[in-house]
Order: sequence, then structure tokens, then C-alpha cells
Amino acid sequence: MTSTPQPDAATDRSSRRAAVFLRRAVSEVRGLRSDQGRARLLAAATALGVVLVARFALGLAALVGSALGYSVTPWPSDFTATPVGQFLGSFVLYPFPFYLVAFVVLLLVRPIDPGLSLPRALRHGLLAGTAGTVALALVGIVPGVAASLSGGTWVNLALYLTTIPFAAGVVDTALLLVGVVLAWHASRTGAAAGETVAGPDGDAIAEEAPAGPSAAAPHPAREPAPAQPEAGDVAPPEDGPAGSARPPAVLPPALATRPTPPRGASAADDWSRFAPPAADDGDGR
Repeated sequence: MTSTPQPDAATDRSSRRAAVFLRRAVSEVRGLRSDQGRARLLAAATALGVVLVARFALGLAALVGSALGYSVTPWPSDFTATPVGQFLGSFVLYPFPFYLVAFVVLLLVRPIDPGLSLPRALRHGLLAGTAGTVALALVGIVPGVAASLSGGTWVNLALYLTTIPFAAGVVDTALLLVGVVLAWHASRTGAAAGETVAGPDGDAIAEEAPAGPSAAAPHPAREPAPAQPEAGDVAPPEDGPAGSARPPAVLPPALATRPTPPRGASAADDWSRFAPPAADDGDGR
């Protein structure tokens, strides 16, 4: 016998999912400061920029056509009925929910990363376009109700919920997919260029290192030359590799040196040779 879920449990589960989604959104927003976040921001802006440029071109063409055949008398006095009002309405006012929601989806929910394949990037763009179309339908509830109340029929509400957002969403989604392809290609090109710039440095370092097993062995440090023994010193015996005593080194013979007379007894100070001979006193006779 299975127990039926209680409404309180469903409410707790929904609240937990909402909390997880909010925490994830906050972490994604904080991650925009990194290089990957800036790359995602640039990709989303590129994809949406294609939609804006196409919308501007279409609105400008419609503005020129309506301005050429514009007449004040048959048109109502509302600003949105004028050519400029129609241009602003078709370019800014009505598709603004699509712009906002599609940009947020491409930036935070389904970003366009260089590692994605093209079909997956297109799926991300399709999801963003679908979310933007749903946003157009939800925002269209207010003007649909207003038009239905003023016209006396609820057909206008059905149009604002179905055909009008669907027609605008299909065109904008197609333009968004073109922008996604351009953004995906630009991101992959930028990533490849970054790897190419970092590649030659690593290759140069690898080429400078000599190949072979001898390259891995470090070069032995140069040992200082043994000190030469001075005169009169006997070199200590050293054991060779075979353990035999090493013969003492042969020292050069010392040079003979003349003894140096003591200071004060030099020939220049000896005056005894100039003394007179001793007198003979006749003792020897």
C-alpha cells in the first residue's frame, strides 16, 4: 500500500529546488569575473547582437516604407501608430522580453562554450529562443486583456497568447541560431589562437633540452684542483682503487742559499783591520 504524497512535502521540495536554482544563479553571476565568464558573456552578446542588428534593419526598412505613405488624417493620434512609434515598438518595446530572457539563458543556463559541438550549441540557442517566445506570450497577457476589454471580444487575448508571440518568436529564434553559430565559431577560434600562442614557447623549451638518456643525468660539478704541496711538506699517502699505497710525490731539490750575516756585523762596520800591530815587548826572546 503506497502512501500518497502530502501537499506540504511537495511544497518543501519545490522550495528546495528554488533555493538550489537561486544559489546556482548567484554562483554563475559571480563566475562572470573569471576569464570563462567573460568569454560566455561575449558569446551571449554576440548571439543576441545578430538578432538586434537584423531587427534594426527590418524596423528601419518598415520605417522608410511607412513614412513614404504616411498620412496624418487616416491614422489615430496615438504615438505608437506613427512610423517612429511603430519602429520603436517593433525593435525595442515588443521584443524586449525575448531579448532579456534569451540573453540570460545563453549566459547562465545554457552558455556557449568552445568545447561544445555545433549541434549542442544549436540546441542551447533553440532553448533560449523557446524561453524568449514563452516570455513574449506571458508579457502579452496584459495587452491582450486590454485589447479584449476595449474591443468587446476575447479573441485578442488568444491572439496575444498564441499567434502573435509565435510568429515573432520563430523569426527571432532563427536569427538567434545564426548568432549562436557565429558566437560558437568565434569562441573556438579564440581558444585555438590562445593555444597557438602558448604552444611555441613550450616547443622551444622542449627543443632546447637534449634528447637521450645522457641528457637526464645532471652534469657533475667541477671539482677544485688539488692544492700543490709546499716545499718541505710530505704528501699523505692515498689509497688507489686497488687499495695499494700511493708513492709519495717527488719534491724538487731545494736551492742552496748563502747564509745571511747577522745585522750589525757587516764588513762596512768592521774597523779591526785598520788597527796598528801589537808592540813586541821582548818576552819571546
